[in-house]
Amino acid sequence: MRLLSIGRPLPDMAIDNHTIFNAPAFFDYDAIAIDAEGVFNTIRELLDASEEHVTHGDAQVVNALTGPGVPAGEILQRRRDELVRALERGALVAVFTHPLAMITEIAGFPGLDRYFFLPAPAGLAWDAGLIRWGEGVQAAVADHRHPFARYVDAIGNDMLYRAHFNDAAPGFAKAARVFARSGGGAPVGVEFRVLGGTVVFLPAPRSRGGDAGRKQAAAILAAARELLDLPVGDPPSWVRQQPLPGLEDLEEARAEAESAVERAAAQREAAEGELTQLTRVRDVLWTEGNHALLPAVVRCLELLGFRSYERDDQVTVSDDAGRHELEVEGSVEPIGMAPHYRLRARLDQRIEREGSSARGLVVVNGERLQAPERRKAPIADALRVAAEATSYAVLPTSELFAAASAALEGLDGEVLAAIRARLVEQDGVISLGDLLGAGEPEDAAALPMSRP
Repeated sequence: MRLLSIGRPLPDMAIDNHTIFNAPAFFDYDAIAIDAEGVFNTIRELLDASEEHVTHGDAQVVNALTGPGVPAGEILQRRRDELVRALERGALVAVFTHPLAMITEIAGFPGLDRYFFLPAPAGLAWDAGLIRWGEGVQAAVADHRHPFARYVDAIGNDMLYRAHFNDAAPGFAKAARVFARSGGGAPVGVEFRVLGGTVVFLPAPRSRGGDAGRKQAAAILAAARELLDLPVGDPPSWVRQQPLPGLEDLEEARAEAESAVERAAAQREAAEGELTQLTRVRDVLWTEGNHALLPAVVRCLELLGFRSYERDDQVTVSDDAGRHELEVEGSVEPIGMAPHYRLRARLDQRIEREGSSARGLVVVNGERLQAPERRKAPIADALRVAAEATSYAVLPTSELFAAASAALEGLDGEVLAAIRARLVEQDGVISLGDLLGAGEPEDAAALPMSRP
Protein backbone atom coordinates (compact mmCIF):
# COMPACT_ATOMS: atom_id res chain seq x y z
CA MET A 1 0.00 0.00 0.00
CA ARG A 2 1.17 3.52 -0.80
CA LEU A 3 -0.12 6.52 1.13
CA LEU A 4 -0.53 10.01 -0.33
CA SER A 5 0.31 12.87 2.02
CA ILE A 6 -0.90 16.38 1.17
CA GLY A 7 0.41 19.49 2.93
CA ARG A 8 2.63 17.73 5.49
CA PRO A 9 5.85 15.85 4.69
CA LEU A 10 5.81 12.34 6.14
CA PRO A 11 9.22 10.76 5.43
CA ASP A 12 8.78 7.11 4.47
CA MET A 13 9.49 5.06 1.36
CA ALA A 14 5.80 4.06 1.20
CA ILE A 15 4.49 7.64 1.27
CA ASP A 16 4.16 10.05 -1.69
CA ASN A 17 4.42 13.65 -0.43
CA HIS A 18 2.79 16.37 -2.53
CA THR A 19 0.96 19.67 -2.38
CA ILE A 20 -2.72 20.14 -3.11
CA PHE A 21 -1.71 21.36 -6.57
CA ASN A 22 0.98 18.93 -7.75
CA ALA A 23 -0.41 15.67 -6.37
CA PRO A 24 -1.57 12.86 -8.68
CA ALA A 25 -5.24 11.92 -8.64
CA PHE A 26 -6.42 11.27 -5.07
CA PHE A 27 -8.65 8.36 -6.09
CA ASP A 28 -5.63 6.30 -7.15
CA TYR A 29 -4.76 5.81 -3.46
CA ASP A 30 -6.38 3.69 -0.77
CA ALA A 31 -5.00 5.89 2.02
CA ILE A 32 -4.61 9.68 2.00
CA ALA A 33 -3.32 12.03 4.73
CA ILE A 34 -4.18 15.73 4.46
CA ASP A 35 -2.93 18.57 6.65
CA ALA A 36 -5.67 21.20 6.41
CA GLU A 37 -3.25 23.95 7.49
CA GLY A 38 -0.63 22.85 4.96
CA VAL A 39 -3.27 23.02 2.19
CA PHE A 40 -4.19 26.59 3.18
CA ASN A 41 -0.54 27.65 3.36
CA THR A 42 0.01 26.36 -0.19
CA ILE A 43 -3.01 28.29 -1.46
CA ARG A 44 -1.78 31.48 0.25
CA GLU A 45 1.64 31.05 -1.39
CA LEU A 46 -0.11 31.09 -4.77
CA LEU A 47 -2.22 34.12 -3.85
CA ASP A 48 0.66 36.26 -2.57
CA ALA A 49 3.02 34.99 -5.31
CA SER A 50 5.61 33.93 -2.74
CA GLU A 51 5.92 30.53 -4.37
CA GLU A 52 5.20 29.17 -7.85
CA HIS A 53 3.11 26.01 -8.10
CA VAL A 54 2.64 23.49 -10.90
CA THR A 55 0.35 20.53 -11.45
CA HIS A 56 1.48 16.90 -11.48
CA GLY A 57 1.87 17.31 -15.24
CA ASP A 58 4.12 20.40 -14.74
CA ALA A 59 1.49 22.90 -15.92
CA GLN A 60 1.61 26.32 -14.26
CA VAL A 61 -1.09 26.94 -11.63
CA VAL A 62 -2.64 30.41 -11.88
CA ASN A 63 -5.29 32.29 -9.94
CA ALA A 64 -7.33 33.21 -13.00
CA LEU A 65 -10.31 31.91 -14.90
CA THR A 66 -8.69 32.22 -18.33
CA GLY A 67 -5.30 32.62 -19.94
CA PRO A 68 -2.17 30.46 -19.85
CA GLY A 69 -1.87 27.91 -17.08
CA VAL A 70 -4.39 25.87 -15.11
CA PRO A 71 -6.88 27.79 -12.93
CA ALA A 72 -6.36 27.07 -9.24
CA GLY A 73 -10.12 27.03 -8.65
CA GLU A 74 -10.52 24.26 -11.21
CA ILE A 75 -7.85 22.14 -9.50
CA LEU A 76 -9.38 22.65 -6.05
CA GLN A 77 -12.85 21.70 -7.28
CA ARG A 78 -11.34 18.61 -8.89
CA ARG A 79 -9.63 17.59 -5.64
CA ARG A 80 -13.00 17.42 -3.89
CA ASP A 81 -14.40 15.28 -6.72
CA GLU A 82 -11.38 12.97 -6.46
CA LEU A 83 -11.86 12.55 -2.71
CA VAL A 84 -15.53 11.74 -3.23
CA ARG A 85 -14.58 9.03 -5.70
CA ALA A 86 -11.88 7.68 -3.37
CA LEU A 87 -14.26 7.51 -0.41
CA GLU A 88 -16.96 5.90 -2.52
CA ARG A 89 -14.63 3.00 -3.21
CA GLY A 90 -13.67 2.60 0.45
CA ALA A 91 -10.55 4.77 0.90
CA LEU A 92 -9.22 6.12 4.18
CA VAL A 93 -8.68 9.88 4.55
CA ALA A 94 -6.71 10.99 7.63
CA VAL A 95 -7.00 14.74 8.33
CA PHE A 96 -4.78 16.77 10.65
CA THR A 97 -7.37 18.94 12.38
CA HIS A 98 -7.17 22.75 12.40
CA PRO A 99 -9.72 25.43 13.27
CA LEU A 100 -12.02 26.81 10.63
CA ALA A 101 -10.72 29.53 8.30
CA MET A 102 -11.75 31.10 5.02
CA ILE A 103 -10.04 32.20 1.81
CA THR A 104 -12.06 34.34 -0.60
CA GLU A 105 -9.49 35.34 -3.21
CA ILE A 106 -9.52 32.21 -5.41
CA ALA A 107 -10.97 33.06 -8.82
CA GLY A 108 -14.04 30.97 -9.53
CA PHE A 109 -14.09 29.50 -6.00
CA PRO A 110 -15.41 32.18 -3.64
CA GLY A 111 -15.78 31.36 0.02
CA LEU A 112 -13.24 28.54 0.18
CA ASP A 113 -13.21 27.18 3.77
CA ARG A 114 -10.70 25.01 5.59
CA TYR A 115 -12.40 21.70 4.71
CA PHE A 116 -13.63 22.52 1.20
CA PHE A 117 -12.02 19.31 -0.11
CA LEU A 118 -13.78 16.93 2.27
CA PRO A 119 -17.33 15.56 1.93
CA ALA A 120 -19.18 15.17 5.23
CA PRO A 121 -21.43 12.41 6.58
CA ALA A 122 -25.15 12.77 5.96
CA GLY A 123 -26.65 15.28 8.40
CA LEU A 124 -23.32 16.85 9.40
CA ALA A 125 -21.13 19.67 8.10
CA TRP A 126 -17.55 20.64 8.86
CA ASP A 127 -18.64 23.97 10.33
CA ALA A 128 -18.25 26.00 13.52
CA GLY A 129 -21.03 24.06 15.16
CA LEU A 130 -18.96 20.88 14.92
CA ILE A 131 -15.27 21.92 14.82
CA ARG A 132 -14.17 24.36 17.53
CA TRP A 133 -10.91 26.26 17.90
CA GLY A 134 -8.73 25.18 20.79
CA GLU A 135 -5.03 24.53 21.41
CA GLY A 136 -3.52 22.07 23.79
CA VAL A 137 -0.62 19.72 24.33
CA GLN A 138 -2.32 16.92 26.24
CA ALA A 139 -4.45 14.12 24.84
CA ALA A 140 -5.00 10.50 25.72
CA VAL A 141 -6.32 7.46 23.94
CA ALA A 142 -10.00 6.92 24.65
CA ASP A 143 -10.44 3.77 22.53
CA HIS A 144 -7.40 1.49 22.55
CA ARG A 145 -9.01 -0.81 19.99
CA HIS A 146 -8.98 1.90 17.33
CA PRO A 147 -6.13 1.54 14.77
CA PHE A 148 -5.14 5.23 15.16
CA ALA A 149 -4.70 4.89 18.91
CA ARG A 150 -1.06 4.06 18.11
CA TYR A 151 -0.68 7.45 16.39
CA VAL A 152 -1.75 9.26 19.58
CA ASP A 153 0.75 7.22 21.59
CA ALA A 154 3.48 7.80 18.99
CA ILE A 155 3.36 11.61 19.00
CA GLY A 156 3.08 11.74 22.81
CA ASN A 157 4.49 15.00 24.15
CA ASP A 158 5.01 16.34 20.62
CA MET A 159 1.29 17.07 20.36
CA LEU A 160 -0.14 20.54 19.80
CA TYR A 161 -3.77 20.03 18.84
CA ARG A 162 -5.36 23.09 17.23
CA ALA A 163 -9.05 22.18 17.27
CA HIS A 164 -11.52 19.84 18.92
CA PHE A 165 -14.98 18.50 18.12
CA ASN A 166 -18.22 19.53 19.78
CA ASP A 167 -19.64 16.24 20.98
CA ALA A 168 -22.93 17.99 21.77
CA ALA A 169 -23.47 18.91 18.11
CA PRO A 170 -26.64 17.36 16.62
CA GLY A 171 -25.84 14.07 14.92
CA PHE A 172 -22.28 13.78 16.33
CA ALA A 173 -22.93 10.94 18.74
CA LYS A 174 -24.52 8.82 16.02
CA ALA A 175 -21.90 9.47 13.33
CA ALA A 176 -18.63 9.70 15.28
CA ARG A 177 -16.27 7.24 16.96
CA VAL A 178 -13.98 9.06 19.37
CA PHE A 179 -10.60 7.44 19.96
CA ALA A 180 -8.68 10.35 21.58
CA ARG A 181 -9.69 13.10 24.01
CA SER A 182 -7.91 16.14 25.37
CA GLY A 183 -7.00 16.48 29.03
CA GLY A 184 -10.36 18.12 29.55
CA GLY A 185 -12.28 15.38 27.71
CA ALA A 186 -12.85 17.17 24.38
CA PRO A 187 -12.76 14.87 21.32
CA VAL A 188 -9.54 15.46 19.34
CA GLY A 189 -9.28 12.11 17.55
CA VAL A 190 -12.50 11.15 15.76
CA GLU A 191 -13.53 8.71 13.03
CA PHE A 192 -16.48 9.23 10.67
CA ARG A 193 -17.89 6.92 8.02
CA VAL A 194 -18.30 8.98 4.84
CA LEU A 195 -19.83 7.56 1.67
CA GLY A 196 -18.21 4.11 1.44
CA GLY A 197 -14.95 5.08 3.16
CA THR A 198 -13.52 6.42 6.41
CA VAL A 199 -12.46 9.91 7.48
CA VAL A 200 -10.24 10.10 10.58
CA PHE A 201 -9.45 13.46 12.21
CA LEU A 202 -6.10 13.49 14.01
CA PRO A 203 -4.70 15.90 16.60
CA ALA A 204 -1.88 17.78 14.92
CA PRO A 205 1.72 17.21 16.05
CA ARG A 206 4.03 20.10 16.81
CA SER A 207 7.04 18.90 14.78
CA ARG A 208 7.43 18.46 11.04
CA GLY A 209 9.93 16.15 9.33
CA GLY A 210 13.02 14.60 10.86
CA ASP A 211 12.78 11.82 13.44
CA ALA A 212 9.42 13.09 14.62
CA GLY A 213 8.09 12.98 11.06
CA ARG A 214 9.32 9.41 10.65
CA LYS A 215 7.50 8.42 13.85
CA GLN A 216 4.32 10.06 12.59
CA ALA A 217 4.66 8.36 9.21
CA ALA A 218 5.25 4.90 10.68
CA ALA A 219 2.27 5.22 13.03
CA ILE A 220 -0.07 6.47 10.31
CA LEU A 221 1.00 3.76 7.87
CA ALA A 222 0.51 1.01 10.45
CA ALA A 223 -2.89 2.39 11.47
CA ALA A 224 -4.00 2.73 7.83
CA ARG A 225 -3.04 -0.85 7.02
CA GLU A 226 -4.93 -2.11 10.06
CA LEU A 227 -8.02 -0.02 9.40
CA LEU A 228 -8.08 -1.07 5.73
CA ASP A 229 -7.28 -4.67 6.71
CA LEU A 230 -4.18 -4.78 4.49
CA PRO A 231 -1.09 -6.98 4.97
CA VAL A 232 1.88 -5.39 6.74
CA GLY A 233 4.39 -6.67 4.17
CA ASP A 234 6.90 -9.51 3.95
CA PRO A 235 8.61 -10.71 7.14
CA PRO A 236 12.35 -9.99 7.56
CA SER A 237 14.74 -12.77 6.64
CA TRP A 238 15.63 -13.65 10.25
CA VAL A 239 12.03 -14.66 10.99
CA ARG A 240 12.38 -17.84 8.94
CA GLN A 241 15.36 -18.85 11.04
CA GLN A 242 13.29 -19.03 14.19
CA PRO A 243 12.37 -22.68 14.93
CA LEU A 244 8.72 -23.51 15.51
CA PRO A 245 7.58 -27.10 16.17
CA GLY A 246 5.47 -28.52 13.34
CA LEU A 247 5.95 -25.54 11.02
CA GLU A 248 8.50 -27.23 8.73
CA ASP A 249 6.26 -30.31 8.30
CA LEU A 250 3.29 -28.11 7.41
CA GLU A 251 5.35 -26.10 4.93
CA GLU A 252 6.48 -29.32 3.24
CA ALA A 253 2.89 -30.57 3.14
CA ARG A 254 1.77 -27.28 1.59
CA ALA A 255 4.57 -27.45 -0.99
CA GLU A 256 3.56 -31.00 -1.92
CA ALA A 257 -0.08 -29.95 -2.21
CA GLU A 258 0.84 -26.95 -4.39
CA SER A 259 2.96 -29.23 -6.59
CA ALA A 260 0.05 -31.65 -6.90
CA VAL A 261 -2.23 -28.78 -7.86
CA GLU A 262 0.25 -27.63 -10.53
CA ARG A 263 0.52 -31.16 -11.92
CA ALA A 264 -3.25 -31.51 -11.92
CA ALA A 265 -3.59 -28.16 -13.69
CA ALA A 266 -1.08 -29.24 -16.34
CA GLN A 267 -2.86 -32.56 -16.77
CA ARG A 268 -6.17 -30.78 -17.05
CA GLU A 269 -4.78 -28.37 -19.65
CA ALA A 270 -3.37 -31.28 -21.65
CA ALA A 271 -6.66 -33.19 -21.36
CA GLU A 272 -8.63 -30.14 -22.46
CA GLY A 273 -6.35 -29.76 -25.48
CA GLU A 274 -6.82 -33.39 -26.44
CA LEU A 275 -10.55 -33.13 -25.79
CA THR A 276 -10.77 -30.08 -28.05
CA GLN A 277 -8.96 -31.89 -30.84
CA LEU A 278 -11.15 -34.96 -30.48
CA THR A 279 -14.40 -33.02 -30.18
CA ARG A 280 -13.42 -31.17 -33.33
CA VAL A 281 -13.63 -34.46 -35.24
CA ARG A 282 -17.29 -34.75 -34.35
CA ASP A 283 -17.87 -31.08 -35.22
CA VAL A 284 -17.65 -31.95 -38.92
CA LEU A 285 -21.13 -33.46 -38.66
CA TRP A 286 -23.02 -30.31 -37.65
CA THR A 287 -21.01 -27.08 -38.02
CA GLU A 288 -20.50 -24.65 -40.87
CA GLY A 289 -18.13 -21.83 -41.84
CA ASN A 290 -14.40 -21.19 -41.74
CA HIS A 291 -14.29 -20.76 -37.96
CA ALA A 292 -15.96 -24.07 -37.11
CA LEU A 293 -16.30 -26.49 -40.02
CA LEU A 294 -12.94 -25.74 -41.64
CA PRO A 295 -10.75 -26.56 -38.60
CA ALA A 296 -12.86 -29.67 -37.95
CA VAL A 297 -12.36 -30.86 -41.53
CA VAL A 298 -8.64 -30.13 -41.39
CA ARG A 299 -8.30 -32.16 -38.18
CA CYS A 300 -10.07 -35.13 -39.76
CA LEU A 301 -7.92 -34.95 -42.88
CA GLU A 302 -4.79 -34.84 -40.72
CA LEU A 303 -5.93 -38.05 -39.04
CA LEU A 304 -6.09 -39.59 -42.53
CA GLY A 305 -2.47 -38.61 -43.17
CA PHE A 306 -2.83 -35.29 -45.02
CA ARG A 307 -0.73 -32.27 -44.10
CA SER A 308 -2.38 -28.86 -43.98
CA TYR A 309 -1.20 -25.32 -44.74
CA GLU A 310 -3.16 -22.11 -44.17
CA ARG A 311 -2.66 -18.80 -45.93
CA ASP A 312 -5.07 -15.86 -46.01
CA ASP A 313 -7.90 -18.03 -44.61
CA GLN A 314 -7.38 -20.51 -47.43
CA VAL A 315 -6.26 -24.05 -46.61
CA THR A 316 -4.26 -26.42 -48.79
CA VAL A 317 -3.84 -30.09 -47.92
CA SER A 318 -1.05 -32.23 -49.29
CA ASP A 319 0.13 -35.82 -49.51
CA ASP A 320 2.65 -37.64 -51.64
CA ALA A 321 0.59 -36.85 -54.73
CA GLY A 322 0.90 -33.09 -54.26
CA ARG A 323 -0.99 -30.09 -52.91
CA HIS A 324 -4.77 -29.85 -53.14
CA GLU A 325 -6.94 -26.78 -52.64
CA LEU A 326 -9.52 -27.38 -49.87
CA GLU A 327 -12.98 -25.83 -49.75
CA VAL A 328 -15.67 -26.58 -47.17
CA GLU A 329 -19.34 -25.70 -47.05
CA GLY A 330 -22.03 -26.38 -44.44
CA SER A 331 -25.71 -25.50 -44.48
CA VAL A 332 -29.08 -26.54 -43.11
CA GLU A 333 -30.04 -26.84 -46.77
CA PRO A 334 -28.50 -29.04 -49.51
CA ILE A 335 -25.08 -27.82 -50.62
CA GLY A 336 -25.22 -26.05 -53.96
CA MET A 337 -22.64 -24.50 -56.25
CA ALA A 338 -21.02 -21.97 -53.88
CA PRO A 339 -17.97 -24.12 -52.99
CA HIS A 340 -17.52 -25.01 -56.66
CA TYR A 341 -17.21 -21.35 -57.68
CA ARG A 342 -14.72 -20.65 -54.88
CA LEU A 343 -12.64 -23.68 -55.78
CA ARG A 344 -12.59 -22.86 -59.49
CA ALA A 345 -11.33 -19.35 -58.74
CA ARG A 346 -8.54 -20.75 -56.56
CA LEU A 347 -7.56 -23.37 -59.13
CA ASP A 348 -7.42 -20.73 -61.88
CA GLN A 349 -5.24 -18.48 -59.69
CA ARG A 350 -2.90 -21.34 -58.93
CA ILE A 351 -2.56 -22.29 -62.59
CA GLU A 352 -1.84 -18.65 -63.42
CA ARG A 353 0.65 -18.32 -60.59
CA GLU A 354 2.48 -21.64 -60.91
CA GLY A 355 1.81 -22.63 -64.51
CA SER A 356 0.77 -26.13 -63.58
CA SER A 357 -2.51 -27.96 -63.21
CA ALA A 358 -4.00 -28.27 -59.76
CA ARG A 359 -6.67 -30.32 -58.06
CA GLY A 360 -9.13 -29.54 -55.33
CA LEU A 361 -11.18 -31.23 -52.64
CA VAL A 362 -14.59 -30.04 -51.46
CA VAL A 363 -15.95 -31.28 -48.11
CA VAL A 364 -19.65 -30.60 -47.64
CA ASN A 365 -21.99 -30.74 -44.66
CA GLY A 366 -25.48 -30.37 -46.13
CA GLU A 367 -28.60 -30.65 -43.97
CA ARG A 368 -26.17 -30.28 -41.08
CA LEU A 369 -28.75 -30.20 -38.28
CA GLN A 370 -30.11 -33.61 -39.27
CA ALA A 371 -28.46 -36.82 -38.10
CA PRO A 372 -26.39 -38.26 -40.97
CA GLU A 373 -28.69 -41.26 -41.44
CA ARG A 374 -31.71 -38.94 -41.76
CA ARG A 375 -30.28 -36.63 -44.41
CA LYS A 376 -32.39 -37.01 -47.54
CA ALA A 377 -30.51 -34.92 -50.10
CA PRO A 378 -27.47 -33.15 -48.57
CA ILE A 379 -25.78 -32.45 -51.94
CA ALA A 380 -27.34 -30.69 -54.90
CA ASP A 381 -27.07 -32.70 -58.13
CA ALA A 382 -25.55 -29.67 -59.85
CA LEU A 383 -22.53 -29.83 -57.53
CA ARG A 384 -21.98 -33.51 -58.29
CA VAL A 385 -22.11 -32.85 -62.05
CA ALA A 386 -19.73 -29.89 -61.70
CA ALA A 387 -17.25 -31.97 -59.68
CA GLU A 388 -17.26 -34.76 -62.26
CA ALA A 389 -16.83 -32.29 -65.11
CA THR A 390 -14.09 -30.28 -63.42
CA SER A 391 -12.24 -33.24 -61.92
CA TYR A 392 -12.35 -32.85 -58.18
CA ALA A 393 -13.84 -34.85 -55.31
CA VAL A 394 -16.81 -33.91 -53.18
CA LEU A 395 -16.65 -35.61 -49.78
CA PRO A 396 -19.69 -35.64 -47.47
CA THR A 397 -18.77 -35.00 -43.85
CA SER A 398 -20.48 -38.23 -42.80
CA GLU A 399 -17.93 -40.13 -44.87
CA LEU A 400 -15.08 -38.04 -43.50
CA PHE A 401 -16.22 -38.58 -39.91
CA ALA A 402 -16.41 -42.34 -40.40
CA ALA A 403 -12.89 -42.42 -41.87
CA ALA A 404 -11.45 -40.21 -39.10
CA SER A 405 -13.11 -42.36 -36.42
CA ALA A 406 -11.62 -45.46 -37.99
CA ALA A 407 -8.20 -43.79 -38.09
CA LEU A 408 -8.45 -43.07 -34.36
CA GLU A 409 -9.14 -46.77 -33.78
CA GLY A 410 -5.92 -47.67 -35.61
CA LEU A 411 -6.80 -48.05 -39.30
CA ASP A 412 -4.24 -49.92 -41.38
CA GLY A 413 -1.73 -47.70 -43.17
CA GLU A 414 -2.54 -49.19 -46.57
CA VAL A 415 -6.22 -48.40 -46.07
CA LEU A 416 -5.35 -44.83 -45.12
CA ALA A 417 -3.24 -44.55 -48.28
CA ALA A 418 -6.14 -45.89 -50.35
CA ILE A 419 -8.51 -43.31 -48.80
CA ARG A 420 -6.12 -40.47 -49.60
CA ALA A 421 -5.67 -41.73 -53.14
CA ARG A 422 -9.41 -41.86 -53.72
CA LEU A 423 -9.86 -38.28 -52.50
CA VAL A 424 -7.20 -36.94 -54.85
CA GLU A 425 -7.86 -39.16 -57.87
CA GLN A 426 -11.59 -39.81 -58.07
CA ASP A 427 -14.06 -37.22 -59.34
CA GLY A 428 -17.54 -36.48 -58.09
CA VAL A 429 -19.15 -37.43 -54.81
CA ILE A 430 -17.00 -39.86 -52.83
CA SER A 431 -18.00 -42.81 -50.67
CA LEU A 432 -15.48 -44.57 -48.45
CA GLY A 433 -17.67 -47.35 -47.11
CA ASP A 434 -15.98 -50.18 -48.99
CA LEU A 435 -12.54 -49.10 -47.75
CA LEU A 436 -13.82 -48.93 -44.20
CA GLY A 437 -15.34 -52.40 -44.41
CA ALA A 438 -18.96 -51.31 -44.72
CA GLY A 439 -19.40 -52.84 -48.17
CA GLU A 440 -20.28 -49.56 -49.91
CA PRO A 441 -19.50 -49.14 -53.63
CA GLU A 442 -16.52 -47.04 -54.67
CA ASP A 443 -18.65 -44.41 -56.33
CA ALA A 444 -21.47 -42.57 -54.65
CA ALA A 445 -24.04 -42.74 -57.40
CA ALA A 446 -26.47 -44.22 -54.92
CA LEU A 447 -26.15 -41.32 -52.46
CA PRO A 448 -29.23 -39.08 -52.28
CA MET A 449 -29.00 -35.90 -54.26
CA SER A 450 -31.02 -32.75 -54.27
CA ARG A 451 -32.42 -32.21 -57.77
CA PRO A 452 -32.80 -28.65 -58.97
